[in-house]
Amino acid sequence: MAVVKMCQSCALPFNEEHARFISTEPDGSRSIYCNMCYRDGKFTEPEITMDGMIEKVVPILGKSIGEEEARKEMAAVLPTLERWCVM
Repeated sequence: MAVVKMCQSCALPFNEEHARFISTEPDGSRSIYCNMCYRDGKFTEPEITMDGMIEKVVPILGKSIGEEEARKEMAAVLPTLERWCVM
C-alpha cells in the first residue's frame, strides 16, 4: 500500500507535525485516515456528508488561510479523497 500524504476523509496533512494523528486499523497497521475521522476500524461520524465535512473543516483551516479560501480548497480536495470518491 502506498503511503498517503493526508487523511483520506478530511485532508489533514500527514506531515511530521500531524503524524501523531494517523489512525491505525484494528490489526495495528497504519490507516489512510486520521484518528479524528476514524477509530477502531470505523468512521467517527459515519453519517457525515462531504458537504458536512467541508463545513466542519472550514472554520479550522480558515484560521490560517481565511474561510473563503478554505472552502474553495476543501471543495476541490475532498472529492479526490478515498472516502468521498467512492460515494
